[in-house]
Amino acid sequence: LVLVGHSIGGLLVRFYADRYGSDIAGVVLVDPAHESAVLYSVPLGRWVRLRDQARDRAVPEVRLEGKASTQYNPDEDYLAVEFKQLYLSRQSNPQPLGSRPLIVLAAGKRPAPPGTSDSLWTVLRKERDEQVLDLARLSRNARFVLDSSSSHAIQQDNPPLVARSIQEVLDAFTRGARLAP
Repeated sequence: LVLVGHSIGGLLVRFYADRYGSDIAGVVLVDPAHESAVLYSVPLGRWVRLRDQARDRAVPEVRLEGKASTQYNPDEDYLAVEFKQLYLSRQSNPQPLGSRPLIVLAAGKRPAPPGTSDSLWTVLRKERDEQVLDLARLSRNARFVLDSSSSHAIQQDNPPLVARSIQEVLDAFTRGARLAP
């Protein structure tokens, strides 16, 4: 499988790859979230490093049957715990993808969210840019691409870039080759 994950989906791809690594040919991360990301918490009304909000509890197995949730239930929100798990896992295994091909696409257009001061956004953006670049270190066979013409929704702003990245990862896997710089 070539896994593609956008934003928080980048974390889901990484969870899947950790669990089923032998099934993974390569990965494309599209302006992905980082396990150490600072995000705005609506319930808390402030910016927080989500992994620091984790309560000490186990993430349950995925429920494959039953009725889907129709509203937000904080007792069923394990996102902070999952961020922390990825953070801790990466401390012991900084390149969990080994040599599998990985392309990380980053958005170049990153306006401040509504209500965020310019000074705070300058700090948060710098950290975010460094974190997205850091994700290219998940594999020894990786390439980082900054798309200056795209916003967070790269798949909508520049679909050919995403499609080419998927094809390049698949080609590198098939040939057993390194990604072109």
